[in-house]
Amino acid sequence: MAALIALGFLLRLLWVVLVPSRPVGDFALYRESAAYLLEHRALDPQFIYMPGYVFLLAAVEALGGGLLAAKMIGVAAGTAIVAAAGGIADGLWGRRVGLVAAALAAAWPAGIAVTSVTGTDLPAGALVALALLALVRWSREHPWRAAVVFGVVMGLGAWVRAVAAPLAGLSFFYWWAVERRAARAAPRALVGMAVAFAVLSPWALRNHALYGETFFTDSHGGHTALVGANPDSEGTYSRSLNLMFTKATGFSFLNDGPERHRASDRAAYQLAKRWTAFEPGYALGLLAAKADRLLSHERNLLYWPIYRQGVLAPGSRGRLFFDSHRAALERLSDAFWWAIVALFVAGVLLAAPARDRRPLALLVFPGAMVVIYASFFSEVRYHLAIAPLLFPLAALALCWAVDSGRRRFQGDARPWLGGAVAVLSTFLLWAAMLAGGLALRQRTRWAVSLCDYPSEAEIHLCAWRRRLPVGGPSPVRGAWDGVGLRISQRTADDVAASARTTLALERGRYRLRARVAVTGAGVGPDVVVAVTAGPSTVARTLVRRLSQPVPAGGRDQADIRDLPSFSLEGSFDHDGGPLALDVNVEPGAVGSIPDGATVWFSQLVVERFAPSVIIPRR
Repeated sequence: MAALIALGFLLRLLWVVLVPSRPVGDFALYRESAAYLLEHRALDPQFIYMPGYVFLLAAVEALGGGLLAAKMIGVAAGTAIVAAAGGIADGLWGRRVGLVAAALAAAWPAGIAVTSVTGTDLPAGALVALALLALVRWSREHPWRAAVVFGVVMGLGAWVRAVAAPLAGLSFFYWWAVERRAARAAPRALVGMAVAFAVLSPWALRNHALYGETFFTDSHGGHTALVGANPDSEGTYSRSLNLMFTKATGFSFLNDGPERHRASDRAAYQLAKRWTAFEPGYALGLLAAKADRLLSHERNLLYWPIYRQGVLAPGSRGRLFFDSHRAALERLSDAFWWAIVALFVAGVLLAAPARDRRPLALLVFPGAMVVIYASFFSEVRYHLAIAPLLFPLAALALCWAVDSGRRRFQGDARPWLGGAVAVLSTFLLWAAMLAGGLALRQRTRWAVSLCDYPSEAEIHLCAWRRRLPVGGPSPVRGAWDGVGLRISQRTADDVAASARTTLALERGRYRLRARVAVTGAGVGPDVVVAVTAGPSTVARTLVRRLSQPVPAGGRDQADIRDLPSFSLEGSFDHDGGPLALDVNVEPGAVGSIPDGATVWFSQLVVERFAPSVIIPRR
């Protein structure tokens, strides 16, 4: 085992020495925060993350270490994962399976690659794996020691990633598998959770002193949830969301001072809940998209240490090498991951009939992380805390397969068939889930954008739902200051596509102003855009072909104002209450609309017109 742990260390050390990746994005932010901590003896007032990794970086820099020394945190974390995976498998099934699990973890291609741009994910994953190792190693002979050490390590993990704190309570399932009695399992699980929160308590006290409230997490969970619920970007981060959130709420996205952090985070969380409830079908389909980003591929992990802009110097030998071999490296990463998943599924099938339920009880930890990340927000980096927990069961299946081959497969036909069916079913069900989620998102797609109208509410956001066509994919697309209607088929109907939003307006007369533009229709005919408020048409305009067309897909969401556009103006009377505002795209003079055209309705302003005029009630 020691030799395999040393091998894992050596592979990661060679990688960080030979591949001079530079930290960018979040990784650079952590180093800047560590530098601030050293200089001012305090965290940056705008720091809203868990500080454990920053403390590690600051300690390295205080000892005189530079970038290479900081990367050794990733090397150490990756090596700890090798030791934890091997130790868990050894404790559950013996030395041979432990050696295989350690070998798989040591050779994990994507796990090696990410050590050169270490963020919070790899250290947090290592600490969770080490906490589970403590349970497996001491739960039978020294149960209270196991509970306490588990709690300590999970508490340390929560200093790095807050998600580790609630996971501590899941040890109940492991203790139940050991004790087979809830009365004995519950106290040990409670001890582990209490110790974890005790380790994290200085952070809670700091939060109470800074914010006037006690909490054990970071201060950006609401912002994270809002990113994951954003229909305009399918739950991924976009700069346009920053702009929309700031203009709508008055808070900066992730950059407010300490006195506004919590209020900003709460506002973001309330928005996330509203967006999720607005179209539950789309939110359900978005779960599949976030699970896909989290688990389907490992090739995306190579983006951070190799292929992200600025990580490797342009024109350097390393950059040229990795660019020329990108396809092969991505296939290698994915193939290794899919092989681990297949072996893991087979390992679950082998472990299920055994009397020892501990291996299955450990599955609640990766399962809970998948649920949490898919529910809120996911990136492939979060996968780094989940993958290490698959290696022990994958090693069990691999060892069994080798033993079966030595027996010339005698008496093993049923397990082989069952394993093949389970693996194939898992991949087919996963593909079906992703396809179903995509179809659901396409059918229920909606959009949210800024709009300006008289209201007492602090947040002026319009939620747009498709009205026409009734069947097929939704034509609605979103940008921070408007809604787009994508035309997917030629039509001669009166209305080719339509979207609706609802405004809460008081009784009175109003003026409406907006801009209209078209992308992807450079060779198409003219179209007519009409806006109706309630039963009456407010305004309509003829959108002519662009002399310099903007190609479809060539537009950033934040730059919709830069498109050649047409004005749209009109006035209407309203009796008060909710008002259904529809945007309709109609065929122009030619009688059809080109495939793939997207009509953008943006910069919506509704203002009171002649407020002194009293409209008689009907």
